Amino acid sequence: MVHAVGFRWVGVGLVVLRVGLVAAVTVACGGEDVVDSSDASRLDGLAPGPLLDGTVLDAGALPDGGAPDVVAGLPDADAALPDADAAVPDADAALADANFFDSGTAALLQSLGTSAPFVVLSGATVTNSGTDTVLLGDVGTTGPAITGLTGPPFQPSGQTDIDDARATQAVLDVETAYAALAARACPPANDLTGLDLGGMTLAPGVYCFSSTAAQAAATTLTFDAEGDPNAVWVIQVTTTLTVMNDAKAIVIGGPLSLACRIFWAVGTAATLNGGSQSLGNMLASTATSMLTDATLSPGRAFGQTAGVTLLSNTVSIALCP
Repeated sequence: MVHAVGFRWVGVGLVVLRVGLVAAVTVACGGEDVVDSSDASRLDGLAPGPLLDGTVLDAGALPDGGAPDVVAGLPDADAALPDADAAVPDADAALADANFFDSGTAALLQSLGTSAPFVVLSGATVTNSGTDTVLLGDVGTTGPAITGLTGPPFQPSGQTDIDDARATQAVLDVETAYAALAARACPPANDLTGLDLGGMTLAPGVYCFSSTAAQAAATTLTFDAEGDPNAVWVIQVTTTLTVMNDAKAIVIGGPLSLACRIFWAVGTAATLNGGSQSLGNMLASTATSMLTDATLSPGRAFGQTAGVTLLSNTVSIALCP
């Protein structure tokens, strides 16, 4: 009787269950099968004993339900294979910044120099006529006086500078920033001359008015960052800017702190009427006037030559870096 010697696929290759020389001779001669139960090539993990003597081995006696993965003397094929997950970098990490839209406007960001800590800054007298004015930041002037403010914690929350070296340098830096902003190239498609700001949605970029600019009462001006964390807006106004009563501005597509990256370069005066809610840095060549309950937050109110007038207003740079 001749018995075929079985084969099993184990791990990464085919392992031949070796029988002893005596068994091979006996099989060839048709005799009884003999297996040396002490042979070192037996399946690792099994008790010594006959394997090919005709008995049926219970699959439950083998690890992994009858599919042994180790033969004595050979390494476990699974152990030789590295964890496939470990070899693959986290795809989420590789795409960490992929969802941000880059508007390409980061280069438009204008430094305010030493004027950055100021919420109100003027080349003439700063006048406050309202008891509810809140100014979160510093106030300065190169004019003769600041009137109607009581000082910290809210009028202003920071330092007050009157015609000193710090105020003088800050006003010079405002003038430098204004000149740079007014010189930015305005694409023809972004010329808004004759149009009302109310109801507009402005993507990051440079916009211009060749004469006056205005926002109608109770309308909304939207600044859409479009997911760009470095969005910048520059609005150039050749003469006056007037924001009417209860008009408001909002930021979408990003945090409200992006309002700190909105710059108004106003050729003459900026007037923010009662109850209006404006955003950004108001760099008026002459004066900035805020009427009852108008707010500029986040924002700054600068008047380079003719002063800043306040009347129960809130101006804050608390959210600005």
